[in-house]
Amino acid sequence: MVRALLAAARRGVDVRVLVPAASNHVITDWLSRGFYTAFLQGGVTIWRFEHAMIHAKTMTIDGRWSTIGTANIDRLSLTGNYEVNVEIFDRGVAQHLERVFATDLSNATQLTTTEWERRGTLAKLTERLLAPLRPLL
Repeated sequence: MVRALLAAARRGVDVRVLVPAASNHVITDWLSRGFYTAFLQGGVTIWRFEHAMIHAKTMTIDGRWSTIGTANIDRLSLTGNYEVNVEIFDRGVAQHLERVFATDLSNATQLTTTEWERRGTLAKLTERLLAPLRPLL
């Protein structure tokens, strides 16, 4: 998924990822943050949703294809957690989800490369130490 998002950004696609600024899965947060440098350098924008956590996972592609559900994009969710997403090919649904996303962005802050590079040494070390666990989680 990381490679696909980066490839899309290289092709000029507007790739925006909205994540919680703080979530209830600290280890998962640290694991996912290990990808932020590649995303930011590759043209993917990262937005952090403030003061709440959205559990639903949604995505639209080309204003037509949408996915809505509970499955995370990780090995456990995709192979063993019995989570489910619904795939919908409908411009109206995609437009609605894009409006919801725009509303959600009004409660989010964009993570800049400068801000990301200024994170503390402990954060950088933790990301590096946890990186080998990604395939297991």
